[in-house]
Amino acid sequence: MRQSTPRTRKVGKTPTEITLEVEINKPIEVVWADFAEIGNIYLSAPTVGYSYLSSETKHGLGAQRHMEMSIMPGATLDERVIAWQEGSFMELEVVKIKGMPGVQTMGGDFGLTTSGEGKTILRSTLNYSMSNGFFGFMNKLMMNKVFLKLWTSILAGYKHHNETGEEVTSKTKLPLSAVKKIEVKIN
Repeated sequence: MRQSTPRTRKVGKTPTEITLEVEINKPIEVVWADFAEIGNIYLSAPTVGYSYLSSETKHGLGAQRHMEMSIMPGATLDERVIAWQEGSFMELEVVKIKGMPGVQTMGGDFGLTTSGEGKTILRSTLNYSMSNGFFGFMNKLMMNKVFLKLWTSILAGYKHHNETGEEVTSKTKLPLSAVKKIEVKIN
């Protein structure tokens, strides 16, 4: 049964959703075990230099993590789990953004399904909005392409980490072509 809590932040300008998927050559139980350790995202995401669990809740609804971003020096994100279905789904909401000008809200969900013998499909949607009309215009013009590239690298990072066990960094050669774009919606 999926547990959830309401979002806490007001959506800003040009809300955008980017949905991607990738097949991971590992069983769903292995992939979920990696996702459930939310403080360890730095092991899979090339955009995160370091992360740690920042709540007493370690798994499930209300668990929180702090991330130091490798893509923007000094940028940090604090996220909390707002939806959780054990073994197959989680949704996170960014509750604090530092050092990322123009971004008002951000969050993402990660859903896992079995795909054949010993394989898992990871389907994920990044959602974000901008803080004002100027950044909203820039998002429509070009920022959505930057976020698409970043989210693609994150899903490719999950694939690489789960299949090899290696820590992913900004220098890791990732299987970007394995990630499929499902939809990009800009409102």
